[in-house]
Amino acid sequence: MTQRRHVIGMWVGLVVAVASGCGRPGEGPPADPLMDVFRHQAQEEGLTRIQTDGKRLFAHYCVTCHGEAGTGDGQNAYNLEPKPPDFQQSLPLHAVPYRRQIIESGTAAVGRSALCPPWVRNLSATQIDTLLAYLDALAKPPAVPGPGGSKQ
Repeated sequence: MTQRRHVIGMWVGLVVAVASGCGRPGEGPPADPLMDVFRHQAQEEGLTRIQTDGKRLFAHYCVTCHGEAGTGDGQNAYNLEPKPPDFQQSLPLHAVPYRRQIIESGTAAVGRSALCPPWVRNLSATQIDTLLAYLDALAKPPAVPGPGGSKQ
């Protein structure tokens, strides 16, 4: 008799558990707080979705040496010789195919320092495209607030 009550109790518990989940809208996948931060910053900075994805990759792979704004002042920059370049100054001087070659093959592939490694084994072609899109945004000078706080 005790065993029968135990089995009935398990069935009742199972039915209650299933029934309590039925009819309720799914919550979906959990939010990604880091991506929420990137999306918020992207809206403030006027970045496209592709540039936002590139910014995330830049933060993961490049910030340590190149710095958050790409100015060559990352936490490891003091340790490097030559120092990483300021992208706002150096990127406008180079076409996208040259930038792609540096990302895919490293700076040594273009006759520069071997300190920046090739990323082709870590990044897909799509990821490299998004990173290039973000670098294009870094290459443009930041908007300067004009009179009344508007950006020009």
